[in-house]
Amino acid sequence: MYSDEFFSKMQATALKRWKDIEKKCGESLLEKNGLLFYGEDTGETVEGSVLGAKKTMENLNLDHTFYGSGDDIAKAYPALKGCQGMPYSGVYEADAGHIKASKACEAMAKVASEVCDVHVNTKIVSLDTTNNNGVVATTEDGLTFKADNVVIAAGPWTNSVLESANLPTINVKVWEIQWAHYRVKESVASSIPQAFHFRKGQCKEDGGLYYVFPASATESVPNNGNNNDDDGDEYTYVKVGVDFPSGGDTKGMDAFDYNGSEKVLDLMDGWVKEHLPDVEERIEQFTSPYTMTDDSYFVMDKVAKNVAVFSGGSGRAFKFAPLIGDCMASLVTGEEPPIEIERFSASREALKCLDPAVVH
Repeated sequence: MYSDEFFSKMQATALKRWKDIEKKCGESLLEKNGLLFYGEDTGETVEGSVLGAKKTMENLNLDHTFYGSGDDIAKAYPALKGCQGMPYSGVYEADAGHIKASKACEAMAKVASEVCDVHVNTKIVSLDTTNNNGVVATTEDGLTFKADNVVIAAGPWTNSVLESANLPTINVKVWEIQWAHYRVKESVASSIPQAFHFRKGQCKEDGGLYYVFPASATESVPNNGNNNDDDGDEYTYVKVGVDFPSGGDTKGMDAFDYNGSEKVLDLMDGWVKEHLPDVEERIEQFTSPYTMTDDSYFVMDKVAKNVAVFSGGSGRAFKFAPLIGDCMASLVTGEEPPIEIERFSASREALKCLDPAVVH
């Protein structure tokens, strides 16, 4: 669900490509479990808004359920007890779900390996784009690759790669985004929806955007041998995170703090106690980089004659991954892209390249 109709339409196209990946790799990667947006009328955020998503669903004639109060939400989702008595509204889309991220990465590498060489766990240390015959890349283990074109999709390290190749950089910011796993009884976990909560920040560190993924979307948690309580109840884990940066944004990974912020962890813990009171203790936490653009649109563009860049995933790119791959391929092959990509230009007004020498 998006407030922006373009992304909703784009997702419909991407879902077809995900099914192609599933068919080719023989793996089930998508799980449909529904998605709930709920909370206050915050206005538009990087994740849209409850009422904005409702409007998009209506405009595109997509099936959805609207909840007009916090009590209605709590009644429909007993695990969200914190909604009771709150001035909330909510919108639910039954066809939404999640992607098994680790399996998806393995699947796409497997599919790619059928038509090309795939090298993992090695770093590009040199990228020469001045060669008249194309691009030459050298890895840290001494391998050299030559190609007519190159696509750079290096996430928060994108500008480092561009700088090393003396190419124009992209005006993106790197956010430190925190998330965690929380222990919960399986009997409780079964009633926890995939949900996104919009609220007004309660302090300067609080960006107001929280989410929970159900246990079925939690791929990896530590096996501490303590998955039963004294009464014999089985335990599992849910993922809870925020969609706002822990501190100031950075231009790259040199200053990135993988420890995150204790204040943000306190906010997450407090949110769980308020909204999911039957969820128990936090057992591990992580800080991951999000590469953000000011307008939340990606960057899919050429920055040199034979160099195309994907960047600025803005926390939402993974769900479009196969479609993004098609778009990036079209940039270097000259074929017609599967969607309109002009709005993803590296030189668009909302973005402004850091280097005016960018090639259009």
